[in-house]
Amino acid sequence: MKPLILCLAGLLFSVSSLAQLRVNGSLLEPDSLPNRARTIAAHAVIGSSYAITMTVLGVAWYAEEDLVGFHFFDDSHQWKQVDKVGHAFGGYLTSNLFMSMYRWGGMPRAQAMWLGGMESWLSMGSIEVFDAFGESWGFSWSDIGANSAGVGLAMMNEALWQEQRVKLKWNYLPSPYAGDPAYERLFGSNFPEWALKDYNGQSYWLSVNVHDFLPESGFKDKYPSWMNVAVGYGANGLEGGYDDPNGSWTVREYRKWYLSLDIDTSQIETRHEPLRVLLSLLSVIRIPMPALRWDRNGLGVEPLR
Repeated sequence: MKPLILCLAGLLFSVSSLAQLRVNGSLLEPDSLPNRARTIAAHAVIGSSYAITMTVLGVAWYAEEDLVGFHFFDDSHQWKQVDKVGHAFGGYLTSNLFMSMYRWGGMPRAQAMWLGGMESWLSMGSIEVFDAFGESWGFSWSDIGANSAGVGLAMMNEALWQEQRVKLKWNYLPSPYAGDPAYERLFGSNFPEWALKDYNGQSYWLSVNVHDFLPESGFKDKYPSWMNVAVGYGANGLEGGYDDPNGSWTVREYRKWYLSLDIDTSQIETRHEPLRVLLSLLSVIRIPMPALRWDRNGLGVEPLR
């Protein structure tokens, strides 16, 4: 899942590079006024994260791939579209991160929203340009569409509510394919590689902050602000891409839908500033909880998903 690498690079680099830019004693709180030093730092972090990510992808992902001329590839029918939701998650995460960094620099909300969303969309799209020259891949319009959906979700939240009330979240629990030598080349040989490549163990969640949508009442006062309701999606039987969308894999592969409560860590109150920021960053990761599951086998319960 190449888009996630871009997100992780931005998260790690941004946390480690801004230690001297405090405002009123605070390093991590957004500035209420345009702050030139912080805005320059935000541009530098985003640009450097992009450069680092492209370098890592070039060395770790594309180095062994045979290069050919620019070409297109329709993979919209593959992997039960779990990879497409992964692209949407990457677009959502990067745009949310970029917008937050520009808001941290004191940029007006509308400007931060449009600039952060545009830069995220271009960053994600550049991965498709790389793919377009790889013999095994190609430029995928469905990937571009998924990227756009994720960016659009983040921008919609910002435009409507000035906060992320409807989040796209990611979860990974090892599937039976993880650790199987027969699938090591496809899904990797260790947990980080499985988390990125094993679509069978990934699930993606649309998590709604119920508290913020409740009308003012005694019930709202008592309802935990961190307790969301989430709808999840995943699949099983995914053993590789294919050209024929009507082949034998249609019997093996199947979709899975989930319904569950969800914890929004960004809503957990704490006075410890670094912890508050960490909880906000972690809020795009689904903490495993019991979930109702519906798939071709009917309705069931998973103790953790």
